[in-house]
Amino acid sequence: MRLTAFLEYALIIVGALGIAAARYFALPKGVHLGIFAIGAGVMIGALESFYTRRMGLRLSEGSDGAYNGMPAVIWGGMLFLVAGCVIGAAYALDAGRWGAVTAYLKQRPGAQYALTGLLSMGAGVLAFVNPQGWRVWWKTLLFRVPRVLFAALLVLAGLIALACGAWEWLDPRDFQKASRVILSIMESSLPQDWSRTIDRLRR
Repeated sequence: MRLTAFLEYALIIVGALGIAAARYFALPKGVHLGIFAIGAGVMIGALESFYTRRMGLRLSEGSDGAYNGMPAVIWGGMLFLVAGCVIGAAYALDAGRWGAVTAYLKQRPGAQYALTGLLSMGAGVLAFVNPQGWRVWWKTLLFRVPRVLFAALLVLAGLIALACGAWEWLDPRDFQKASRVILSIMESSLPQDWSRTIDRLRR
């Protein structure tokens, strides 16, 4: 195992164990520290991806080189976003601002849409990479084509989510009106039992 990978996974595992122990012994500060440790481990993986242009959080040096370069930078960006959210959550919990943060995100969900869109687009771009190289035609149809279609759907969904996030950030009132209209149309097209289930979940 690589030294940096050992450090990354050690922080993540220690953080997870710290959260479990802190919850068992009722130590709130321990939970916050454990969450921070997990975020720090993921952040080191992100910085490693930016610096080495190879994917962070990989266990061995012999990993597939097809993801070196720009795919590794994209992977690092995804890890950076996740780590930033985890570390930010640890800070908000420690400062007693978690309730205010969740209330704000519930009223203004644009940041969540944008984050989801960026992660979905990054996953879609990584799915486009072909680590196996060229195959015979039947293997391409069987394995490569479904993967490319799935990657295209991920990128498209990410673009839609990112656009929704930008729309909500620029004009929250119009976005809320439009989202209510879209939800009402979707609920009317669903079976009645499904609509009742959605109403219960929204409450």
